[in-house]
Amino acid sequence: MKALVLICALALTAAAQDNAAIEKAILEVNNQMTQAAEARDIDRLFSYMLPNAKGSIALNGNLFLTREAALAAIKAGASSGATVKYRWKNLLVTVISPTTALLAAEGESEIRPAQSDTPIVAPFAQSVLFVLTGGKWRALHAHQSAPPR
Repeated sequence: MKALVLICALALTAAAQDNAAIEKAILEVNNQMTQAAEARDIDRLFSYMLPNAKGSIALNGNLFLTREAALAAIKAGASSGATVKYRWKNLLVTVISPTTALLAAEGESEIRPAQSDTPIVAPFAQSVLFVLTGGKWRALHAHQSAPPR
């Protein structure tokens, strides 16, 4: 009986360590995605997105069914010359399995239009479903929404 309790305790400890490592990896990928978005490097941002033809990104009430459709729309919006900074308030990772995790987050975006010195600050919420594929964490689906201004 003592052996069974010890085995269970070791298994729980290992699982907690695995979950902590997954959470850390997800937060690092999110950081890299944020840096790409702020640099307006949309191709690098989308290098973290997996192909998906059943709802790649939902953005402010618009569902982009494919990665390619989302990429085209985001590139068009990024070509305005505006700069953007993201300030994260809460970043919460739920480990679903050793190969699947959900990031739920909220923060503020600060957008500076090209022809203005006045920033537009807006809160947003975001969720991203990550999967481990080829040894790398990639986003299978993302959803971001901001309240209407």
